[in-house]
Amino acid sequence: MIRRYIRLYSITLVLFLLATVSCTNGFEELNVNPTAEDDPPTSALMTQSMILASTSEYEAWRANYIYSALFVQQLASTNWQGDKYFYNDGYSASYWDRNYERTVKVIVDLINRTKTEPAEVNYNSIGRILKVIVFHRMTDLYGDVPYRQAGMGYIGGILIPEYDTQEFIYNDMLSELEQAINAFDASKPISGDIMYGGDIALWKKGAYSLMLRLAMRLSKAAPATAETWAKKAVAGGVISAYTEAFKVSHTETTVWDNPNSHVLGSYPGAHQDQKNNNFRISKTFIDLLRNNNDPRLGIIPVQTYTVRAPGDTVNIDFVTTYNGTADPAAQVGLPNGRDGSASYPLPSGKTINRFSIVRSELIKPDAPNILVSHSQTLFLQAEAAARGWITGDAEALFRAGVKSAIDQYKLSAPAALFNDAAITNYAQNVVAFPTAGTLDQKLAAINTQYYIASFLDGYESFANWRRSGYPVLTPINFPGNVTGGTIPRRLRYPASESGLNGDNLKIVEARQGADLFTTRVWWDKP
Repeated sequence: MIRRYIRLYSITLVLFLLATVSCTNGFEELNVNPTAEDDPPTSALMTQSMILASTSEYEAWRANYIYSALFVQQLASTNWQGDKYFYNDGYSASYWDRNYERTVKVIVDLINRTKTEPAEVNYNSIGRILKVIVFHRMTDLYGDVPYRQAGMGYIGGILIPEYDTQEFIYNDMLSELEQAINAFDASKPISGDIMYGGDIALWKKGAYSLMLRLAMRLSKAAPATAETWAKKAVAGGVISAYTEAFKVSHTETTVWDNPNSHVLGSYPGAHQDQKNNNFRISKTFIDLLRNNNDPRLGIIPVQTYTVRAPGDTVNIDFVTTYNGTADPAAQVGLPNGRDGSASYPLPSGKTINRFSIVRSELIKPDAPNILVSHSQTLFLQAEAAARGWITGDAEALFRAGVKSAIDQYKLSAPAALFNDAAITNYAQNVVAFPTAGTLDQKLAAINTQYYIASFLDGYESFANWRRSGYPVLTPINFPGNVTGGTIPRRLRYPASESGLNGDNLKIVEARQGADLFTTRVWWDKP
């Protein structure tokens, strides 16, 4: 059914995308009429909003992987500089530029055109939820950002939007989720839904799960608020199986394929197939799996083997990577902070292609892009229970989360990889949980597993690592870094903002702090 939706709307959406996407970064471009050249049906506008919320290759490459995933040492690279804490305006600005340019204005248009149409109330609720998906990542990455006035150029004539505080944004997003959930009407069908196939009950579960994520993000900055909303989310009913993940379904038969596939894929034409795009799984991540006897060591990474480019007799470094052995014992993680130079070489006797890559099935073009997983939701419930905010057994929720985190790879990986009895035994009997430990010890166990479960979602891994402090990571002090050898706490605003929206930017810097990698956002407390 979902593939049919995508095929049905592809032509309409291509035309719509051409009408809405621009390469300009200014708010003048950001706020033009998003339907000036084409006025697609509401269902197609919603489908397009979902695809855009899943992000494109552009920001997936830069914000999700070069920066976020390298910052928190899930991936490593000798070519990209995220794990060396160098600043690049294009990389830092990528999520901002692409989402304010197109995603925000498309979603705002969806919300605006349906807000007074009772028959389209479900489209309106979905638009409001998608807006939260986009903006919780936006504010997590940058801090204070334009929110209330964003995307309001054509609708409201606002060309220079003010920045809202992260505290306001979070409170409003939580309220928006609640209102969207309450407004759903299961008697009014929708079409074009490539996330839940029009199942309103699942949409409510997904939205409550997102509410729980936002609530727990405030555990240090506003614990009373966090507790209130966590209770509300759990009582409302969160997703209850890995198959119910809040995800965007993609297809390899159209242009709407998984954005991560282009970046990490090793098939001809993907960036990982190219000489210099050498993302590898990090030593930190591989060692974490190996030291805990984690069965995911036989699921996530694979070794590589190489071939020369056709006719290449000179440049032996130009290689194409393919899935090689998946033997857990053969997996090797690339240390962070290496560039392959004489000063920062690879481990003795190894070339870049000796280090593990992501199994191709997990990042194939039609793999689902998970925005909120069942396992993440279980781990957040485990933390809320450990804090005494909700009823429930923290350890039982933790162990259920571990099992779901492994099972979620069944959404795209071959069934032969999974030994259900062994997975259950690992989750119930092998992985350690400090039953009699302190709260901090329990939080360490829970959030370390959250980090593993969030692999490939650098945005969420980076955000939850900042909030929780787990797992404990050893920073890289590479020469020329801009953080003094500390792991960044946020991304910087686009350099163009000083000219386009300079007065409002000055207000933000006076309120939030200098526009640096090391400045903490509001919810990021020591």
